[in-house]
Amino acid sequence: MPAPDAEVPEGPLAADERFAVLYRHCPAGVVLADPDGVIGAANPAFLRLAKAGSEDDLVGTRVSDLGAGDRDRSTLVRAILSGDDVQDQIEIRSRPDGARSVRLTVTTVPGDHGRYPILLFEDVHELRQLQETFHHQALHDPLTGLPNAAHFRSRLEALCAEDSPISLLYVDVDGFKVVNDGLGADVADLVLRGVAGTLRSVFAHHEAFIARLFGDGFAIAVSGDLDRKTVVELSEQAIREVAKPVYAAGIGIGVSASIGIATAGARSGDHENLMRSAQVALHRAKALGKAQWVVFDPESGEADRDRYRLAAAIAGAIELGEITVTYQPHVVLPDARIVTSLNAALVWNHPARGQLRSAEFFPLAEMTGMTVPLGRHLLAQALRTKAEWQMRFGDGAPMVCLTLPRRMAIDADLVGIVRAELAENGLEPRHLMLCVDVASLVDERGDLLESMSRLAHLGLVFVVTITGLPDLELIAAREVPAPAVMLTGPIVESVTAVDAPEWACRTVSQLVARADELGIKVGAYGVASQEQAELLHSLGVVVASGGYQPEYLSRTEAEVWAGRTFPMG
Repeated sequence: MPAPDAEVPEGPLAADERFAVLYRHCPAGVVLADPDGVIGAANPAFLRLAKAGSEDDLVGTRVSDLGAGDRDRSTLVRAILSGDDVQDQIEIRSRPDGARSVRLTVTTVPGDHGRYPILLFEDVHELRQLQETFHHQALHDPLTGLPNAAHFRSRLEALCAEDSPISLLYVDVDGFKVVNDGLGADVADLVLRGVAGTLRSVFAHHEAFIARLFGDGFAIAVSGDLDRKTVVELSEQAIREVAKPVYAAGIGIGVSASIGIATAGARSGDHENLMRSAQVALHRAKALGKAQWVVFDPESGEADRDRYRLAAAIAGAIELGEITVTYQPHVVLPDARIVTSLNAALVWNHPARGQLRSAEFFPLAEMTGMTVPLGRHLLAQALRTKAEWQMRFGDGAPMVCLTLPRRMAIDADLVGIVRAELAENGLEPRHLMLCVDVASLVDERGDLLESMSRLAHLGLVFVVTITGLPDLELIAAREVPAPAVMLTGPIVESVTAVDAPEWACRTVSQLVARADELGIKVGAYGVASQEQAELLHSLGVVVASGGYQPEYLSRTEAEVWAGRTFPMG
């Protein structure tokens, strides 16, 4: 664990900076360790206490080595291993060969790899002050000053056990990512502090416990005998107040809020179910258009929970072989005599629900962390089939194209995953085509562009799905290594063979012209008829896929297209 910075920062202090100042100037001795009990830092007060020459003499040694005798060392070991707050009287080694009696307090704070011990050595008064500071930081959000998720969960559990009904509101800030990406973290923090202040103000005259749960999510537990009408009125007031602009650098920044509401009777004792119900209601509020509230309805909630049960069964479905790969041809316009690739997609042959398309269960996988395993299953199975076709048909083997689910596309190990599967099947990168969407390119959770650049350098082919000219310009601006794009969405649906609106045809023509300038070919997903394909071709679209071609072909059925393909290498 690195030593905290000793410098006092300018302006408002962040939590870490406040701790660094407290740590460096505290008169009590403070030792920081990792979860295994290895010392990472010691403040000046402890160095004086232990008469240590320098901090470097202690860093890397074990906490137990600080004890003067066997009992002292055992106490320190137990304190580290238990993870609990500990107070005791021990003796520590004080150079050159003496010992010093101290009051020991051990507390832990959460970190990236577990709970990190903080050991304090000094008189009871100073230690108590420090304990209170650390305890407050462990239970509160440093940005807003509100209780954090762990504190809220504990408080909610206690409230559900009391002799009073409770209403739980989950609040999510709509459009927060736009503020964060467009105006920066400082402005985004200003907005979050503003939302926190608004919620405090709205619920100031009620028995409300307000917390920040995660990035732009808040929760409010309102206890007392409030009827549904009052809770809804408070929610509507909160939505109105949050919508008022916050001004920064002369800009009026506006966001909205969605609220999910769930209620429980006195002594319900089931805080977990209450939280799930509020979360379901919040999801429904977001799905209905945001900037509104939804009260949990048991009937519709059961339907949502049914979806969650389906999500939980994905892992078993992969293992049982219920989720398989199907194929659809991507053809060259206008006559579809040449196939550029066979697009691989997953289907779930569910024993009770029948065949489920990937669009029906991939969104559910995000809830259970199964998106990447599904994507890896698709990649592995498609490449295994590609390898078999390569042996049978040689250069006439169909190119395999597959769309990466977003969570897999932004995975930091995407390059390693793809290279490992190619090697496993004896294939070269040029044998695979990957399709990604623009949302994955700009997803802040990963760096897809870096992965694409590395894979494209190896020879792998990329295609990006777009919905219009702005997406194409983003590809150009970010120098995305994709020689082709696939147009999808309302614009393709608008260019119908009968009464195609002039604006839609003009938009496609303009997009194709701009793509030509960039050296990018344009294809289209969702083509429904040969007539629509011919119209799109007249506008410059060169490749198509959709309902007018066979869909959900098995591997055997897809093989008949092998002789109509051409290599992309």
